[in-house]
Amino acid sequence: MNYKKNVFETFNDGVAEIYHLKDMSEPGFKPVLRPDLFKKFHFKYKTIGIKRNYEAAQAHVRLDEMISVPCDRNISTNDLCRIGKVVYQIKQIQHKSDTRPATTLLSLMRTEVSYEFT
Repeated sequence: MNYKKNVFETFNDGVAEIYHLKDMSEPGFKPVLRPDLFKKFHFKYKTIGIKRNYEAAQAHVRLDEMISVPCDRNISTNDLCRIGKVVYQIKQIQHKSDTRPATTLLSLMRTEVSYEFT
């Protein structure tokens, strides 16, 4: 039998911070969304393939970066990712179990909205 060999992943390109957006407004007032640090991950940059880039363009989404982090199913597309001083919206999440360790691929788009980070 041929078994597909698992690819070994390293996460040595830096640290990415994932933030959940929380409503910090008083009840009855306009919502004020503030980032709340969820977790820090070591990550590896990945190449955005032609097919992924083309499909994103069809959905009117611009992809700026793609990173791989250790698998975490609590990350959502409502979260923000900060690498250094650059803030990205998470546009797509894919969980891969054919790598060692299992990974989560995050497709990121640079955001123009400014947030207050604590």
